[in-house]
Amino acid sequence: MSFNSIENINPVRLKKARISRGYSLADLADRIGVTKQYISQCELGITNASNIIYKLCDVLNYPVSFFSKSTKGIETASATYFRSRKSTPKKLKEAANEKVDLFSEIKDFFGEYINYPELNLPDNIELKDEYTIEDLEKIAKNVREYWKLGMGPIDDLVSVLQENGIIISKIKVGNNKIDAFSKWINSVPYVFLSIDKDSAVRSRFDIAHELCHILLHQYISKEDIECKEKLNQIEKEADAFAGAFLLPAETFSREVFSSSLDNLVRLKERWKVSISCMINRCSTLGLFTDNQVAYLKKQMTYKNYWRREPLDDTIQCEIPYLYKQILELLLENNILSKNDIVEKIAMNPEEIEEYCYLNAGILCENKSGKIISMRDFR
Repeated sequence: MSFNSIENINPVRLKKARISRGYSLADLADRIGVTKQYISQCELGITNASNIIYKLCDVLNYPVSFFSKSTKGIETASATYFRSRKSTPKKLKEAANEKVDLFSEIKDFFGEYINYPELNLPDNIELKDEYTIEDLEKIAKNVREYWKLGMGPIDDLVSVLQENGIIISKIKVGNNKIDAFSKWINSVPYVFLSIDKDSAVRSRFDIAHELCHILLHQYISKEDIECKEKLNQIEKEADAFAGAFLLPAETFSREVFSSSLDNLVRLKERWKVSISCMINRCSTLGLFTDNQVAYLKKQMTYKNYWRREPLDDTIQCEIPYLYKQILELLLENNILSKNDIVEKIAMNPEEIEEYCYLNAGILCENKSGKIISMRDFR
């Protein structure tokens, strides 16, 4: 990294780095050993951050090259839809939001060398301010028909979305309060799943939930997301869509022979949907009475199934495979080296591996066997 590059620190990149790590101005200032006013001036471009750049690299865990990159490219972005607890801290959501933007840079980098699957979403969905249960049932069936999925269990939901142009990644979001989130950037939809969630069936529901946001809620503004009433509405719509999409009324209802937990466990193995989701779906479809639903929920509590259900340890989590395929293609055809990828993306190899859901260590060695470190790109 040349002296000139160090001098040309992009203040916007500094702010993105800070937020993506979940630091406030005061947090970062304390770790660097300066005032928060100084950090603020650096982020505004009033003061050049070159004097503290190496401290910033160590604390924020980004190479110098990250801070000198352009921030052009993220021209249009929707609100970010979080499937999270109401108690999730704002700065954790802001950090996750920045991670989507950073991952879009990785996606755009690889897009210079490969063609991604074309976005293929139904174009006959009538967008509304609010959807009824009947609307959501019809739309879920329409999406299945459009993607030719049939009306039975979906074997691999991650593959279905990837093949239809939706970008999916699993990342570590810092704690267990965020299950998933999605966002449109430059006409491309992204879905992020928490790598901390090891339940395949809950992850599949999260994907279907986020698919609803992608299809139906792209018009929702960032201001609307801040409105508790509007947020509750679209979250309920996404839950209802997910249930209808994963468990189509006409086929699933024919397989519900009993309201016993044992029967629901057998159905879970076939449909790869949680028992709790099936209970809610059976209630929505009128297959179970209110008394049956109440009894099942008591049984769920008694058996501690709300935390861990039967088969959670045996049903395998679905893997976003797209970037593994891209990397293998580029390396095997000598289009790029591992060093090229790490240097041009300007992130630590470990972080690129996480974003792209690659095997740990795959980018950390070059052909000579030398370990690649972020310090190599300072």
